[in-house]
Amino acid sequence: MRSRRALAGLLALSAGLHLWLIDRWQPAAATSSSASATAPAPASVAAAPPAPARPVELLSIPAPLPSQAPPSPAAPAASLVTQAQLQAPAPMPAPRPPAAPARSTPPVEVSPDPTQTAAAQAETPPAELLAVAARPLVSLPAAGPVVPPSVRLDYRMSRGALVGRGQIDWDSDGQRYRMRLEARVPVVGLILAQNSSGRIDAQGVAPERHTERRLRRSERAVSFVREGASPHVSFSSREGQEPLEPGMQDRLSWIAQLTARLDAPGLKPGGQILMPVAGTGGEVQHWVFTLIERDEAGRWHLRREPEGPFDTRAEVWTLPQAPHWPQRLRLSEADGDALELLLLAS
Repeated sequence: MRSRRALAGLLALSAGLHLWLIDRWQPAAATSSSASATAPAPASVAAAPPAPARPVELLSIPAPLPSQAPPSPAAPAASLVTQAQLQAPAPMPAPRPPAAPARSTPPVEVSPDPTQTAAAQAETPPAELLAVAARPLVSLPAAGPVVPPSVRLDYRMSRGALVGRGQIDWDSDGQRYRMRLEARVPVVGLILAQNSSGRIDAQGVAPERHTERRLRRSERAVSFVREGASPHVSFSSREGQEPLEPGMQDRLSWIAQLTARLDAPGLKPGGQILMPVAGTGGEVQHWVFTLIERDEAGRWHLRREPEGPFDTRAEVWTLPQAPHWPQRLRLSEADGDALELLLLAS
């Protein structure tokens, strides 16, 4: 009995002590915020040490409710997206640096300026020089050769005592071309007709078919075969073939090719332009045009000396502005009078 009474006394003392402590804690709790007063925390919370800080999450995706479908696996795991970011325009991608254009092998050959010193030649980058016939070449501009636009040129034509009209028609869409030259005199009529057709490639004018018909002569042709394992040139005037050299022209297309090449960098008086030319007679020659001079207006004067006694001597005076079509053209041969074309004023 005594032990029970002692135990009851201890319980009553413990209850009184708890009531006294609660009474002492109530005033301090009343001074907290109204939100805390509505739901007072137990007294043991005040004495507990602060909980360790939890890592901050940008976005917490709640678990799906039983009635909802689980989120798609393709959705991002966690990201913070604001309304301002949704409305803001997407950033523009950084511009890519321009790709280095591929260099093409030009058929233009320019000999060094006679006044150029050996030290200046040594400073020329090796990539700018290409070996053709063991001579230095000037590379084409990065954008490729500038092919002349379509044009019709009317000339005063003379050949010995014959005087008439000449005409050059150049038609090109930038990928293919057609070219025709006619020379006519009164009464006699057509004394010369040349045609050339082909494509435009990285080297400029690339003929595929060339025909020529002269007074009291039958038509002769040259074919340029560029496809296949062995590109070659064939002739209607003889059997056999000749290898197709880079930049090879016919006896008409060389005029357009020369016109395009005269805008290449590095051309100076005293330099030379090399151009392989196939003729309807079955020959392949390397025409070398020497840049005689360029006047203040921009007119070029060029000359091609013959390689043999029956070869053609060509002399060209160009228009001052690009494209530099011939303003005057003179073709001389040992077995006949020179053919001369003089551009008429439009």
